Amino acid sequence: MRGEFVDLGGLRLYCYAFGSRGVGDPIVLVHGAFTSSHLWQGVLPRLPKGHRVLVLDLLGHGRSDPPAGASMTVDAHAARLAALLDVMGVGVASFVGHGMGAAICASLAHREPTRVARLALVNPALLAREPRDASVSARMRRLAALVPLWRRLSPSWLASTLHAALLPAFTQRSSGAHSLDLYLKGFRTRDGRDSACAQLRAFAPSRAQGAFTLAPNGLRCPVALTFGDNDPFMPTGRASRLQAALFDATGGCSVVQRLPSVAHMAPEEAPDRLGAIVGELLTR
Repeated sequence: MRGEFVDLGGLRLYCYAFGSRGVGDPIVLVHGAFTSSHLWQGVLPRLPKGHRVLVLDLLGHGRSDPPAGASMTVDAHAARLAALLDVMGVGVASFVGHGMGAAICASLAHREPTRVARLALVNPALLAREPRDASVSARMRRLAALVPLWRRLSPSWLASTLHAALLPAFTQRSSGAHSLDLYLKGFRTRDGRDSACAQLRAFAPSRAQGAFTLAPNGLRCPVALTFGDNDPFMPTGRASRLQAALFDATGGCSVVQRLPSVAHMAPEEAPDRLGAIVGELLTR
């Protein structure tokens, strides 16, 4: 797979295509905060055949440019995703988002409903009916409050702290540590540290626009909501409220899938099941 950099008004996003065109709409895969397009490596070969698949690195993540002052809120990421799709000639597509990427895809579906044919939300973050329910974990909020300190310290301090904060996202800690080493490698530079700080600032409680809130009947496409049963970032009560919010947002056109013995990083821990869930969604 050979990727390319797409210029969006002076900011470049890295993306690549997988699969081949066929009878189905394209599929767009969107990772979450502090990961990268590498998240989907196990899922890609398990997706239904006959679909062009577009995978990207969000601004400030992976191989994409640092934000250089650009907003890192969910809505801002969604606007850049829409611009990327315009440049790549992708019209109507199905979207799969993980973590913050799920909120980005939901924002895009609200912004451009005719563009989103189907939506798979995997272990969503920053997505709820009420802003208070869409916040990140208490540990991540504490990291966000310390951004002025992180900006004065060596980049390795913040990267190591993020590593510790994100490790519970994996059921298998040893393989999770290896994955985090890969995801966080780019944040161990000065530009990477500043990118991480910019993303953390968007999580601050005072920045309610950093998340995305669902409106009744705001989603006009079939939605599959997937939870890992062991996701430490999605308590049972919040999961139930999100499920109810999606039911209202889709007019009842949503299904819920549970993944036993899976934590937050479902694309890594359950690629077979996730590929099947996407396949089922594409038939709706």
